[in-house]
Amino acid sequence: MFTRSKKFLNTVVLASVLGTLTGGAYANEALIDKLYEKGVISDTEYKEIKADKVDVDPNSLKGKWKGGFKWETLDGKNKFQVAGRIQMDYYDYDHDNEESEYSIRRVYLGVKGTIDDIWGLEATYNPDASNLEYGFLDYKPSKKFITRFGQQKFYAGFEEGTSSRFVDFLERSVADGLHPGKQIGIQVFGEPIKKTFFYALGHYNGEGSNAGEADAANDGQDTMVAVAYNVAGAMSKSKDVIAHIGYATASGNRDGTANIFSIDGEARGDTFGTWTTTANSYDRDYTNVVLVGAKGPFKFMTERTTVEVDALGQSGEVEASQLSLMWRLTGEPYAKTYSMKGMKGVKPNQPFNSKGGLGSWEVGIRKSEWDAQAAAPAAATNLAYAGSTLVKTTTLGVTWVPVEKVRFKANLVTTDYGDTPVGGELEEEAFILRAQVDF
Repeated sequence: MFTRSKKFLNTVVLASVLGTLTGGAYANEALIDKLYEKGVISDTEYKEIKADKVDVDPNSLKGKWKGGFKWETLDGKNKFQVAGRIQMDYYDYDHDNEESEYSIRRVYLGVKGTIDDIWGLEATYNPDASNLEYGFLDYKPSKKFITRFGQQKFYAGFEEGTSSRFVDFLERSVADGLHPGKQIGIQVFGEPIKKTFFYALGHYNGEGSNAGEADAANDGQDTMVAVAYNVAGAMSKSKDVIAHIGYATASGNRDGTANIFSIDGEARGDTFGTWTTTANSYDRDYTNVVLVGAKGPFKFMTERTTVEVDALGQSGEVEASQLSLMWRLTGEPYAKTYSMKGMKGVKPNQPFNSKGGLGSWEVGIRKSEWDAQAAAPAAATNLAYAGSTLVKTTTLGVTWVPVEKVRFKANLVTTDYGDTPVGGELEEEAFILRAQVDF
């Protein structure tokens, strides 16, 4: 039978060994507290152990896997994460204008970090395109108020705010193709009311990622304002329901005598529309409205984006819209993967592994329309549009997520070019596949 002194000694030894095996001082302390609660050690012994507690350097790092490789100091104020993604696609077209082939759609590799709890950073490189994808500094004293400096995604639309890892289909809709996307500039954003109200204010070059102003005489930046409201959050039903309303607008002055933009559709096939101007400069106004609703494993989204251009008093307009319906067959609720900036990745109810499990299965359909009939009115000699002015696309999709960080997608995309042939074709059908991993 153990004496009290032997019992005390064994307790200390056991706590030290288990503490070492399970993560050091914090695990050690938790074990001692538990033994004290159960009466294994006395008040006197408990005080002695606490008094002899070894000092721990708060700047030492502890590593873990939690959706990625992460390290942080023991106080949690400084963090570091290696992050990336790989997306391999296969495209099969029903015509010879585009190659049917395997392709690396995206390869990102970067780091994310937090410094002293209120400063954040991300630097992500795209080796496939040999350029910087993200590079920014955050000042984030609160989730209600974050200021971001650098190359970043501007939150001017819900689908654009959703990472390419988690979009419903392989490619975003044509309505998203008109968005500002990634730009170099400053953005202030936050959620004054968690999962209920979101705002974003931005000021950026307007020339796209890794691009500065093209003309010193016409170098006006774009200004963006975006707001979103989730009615379900205000009604305390955000655990199972989404009722998201979003609005964004942006305007600025651009250098002219060049493309306003070109677009190649939702199967990345032929370019079916190119909008140009011969004016030295033009004003551009952007508007986006989005509605997202979900109940349990069912979700719908509708979005409309309009871009208006004024080139020396001559105006043109392009409009794009989409409506999608999604169903997670395995029952995971969309509200659990919802954020006000965009959707997040699903965690399967039954992960697929050596013990079985189905993973998460999702099916969906999307209808979209591209309307450029007012892009270049007959009287607008400073504006020109080449291609189909009315394009309708239907996308059918299925997604399998065996585990949280791996997914496979298959889409059948049918594009109707209307009365204007594109590459000699009035219609395009494409079957596309994706295998993806992210960390």
